[in-house]
Amino acid sequence: DGWYVDDIAILYYSVNSVELTSFTALIEGLYDGASMVSDTVTVELRNNSAPYSLIDQSKILLNNSGQGTGRFYNAINGTPYYLVVKHRNAVETWSSTPQTFTANSMSFDFTTGQNKAYGNNLKLVGSKWCIYGGDVNHNGIIDNVDLNLVFTDNVNGATGYITTDLNGDMFTEIEDMNIVFTNSVLGIFRKTPQGYVTSKEETIDERINLEK
Repeated sequence: DGWYVDDIAILYYSVNSVELTSFTALIEGLYDGASMVSDTVTVELRNNSAPYSLIDQSKILLNNSGQGTGRFYNAINGTPYYLVVKHRNAVETWSSTPQTFTANSMSFDFTTGQNKAYGNNLKLVGSKWCIYGGDVNHNGIIDNVDLNLVFTDNVNGATGYITTDLNGDMFTEIEDMNIVFTNSVLGIFRKTPQGYVTSKEETIDERINLEK
């Protein structure tokens, strides 16, 4: 198949894709109850049964309302997938149930109810449900290790687009430590379907993707 111009073959391919046409998620710390500091998240599509293999992923820029869109090239209409949200300093969060694309399109909003996340793993900020902030080293749990990272950067006067700046003001300070401390006391951690285990290779790929 293809076109020919002056005996030169021009090949073309049909690339099938589906789109998360309306996706909404708010990150604790970045969201102040009215608007959110714009940032990127990675949204993964995973199989709906153990071991919940990764099917595809898309980096999505969330605007001040926490809204964005993403395109996937390995997903199929009518096939259910868990949506997994990963952010550079927030807790990995799964959709409560698998979701499907219909006519190459899907919409999903994590902010409208705590039950939108697996294990109700969301925090209410104002009237919106947010993804927990504070997993600075992205190991699936907010603990003293994260707190020490933020504390050290605070002492050193670290600035810029860094993982220890949870509220997006380009400074690591007491407000950031408060978020991590509170969530560590609450024992906040990643909640996933039974049988999911993060592989070493996926952890490495995830770290590279989040740092881009």
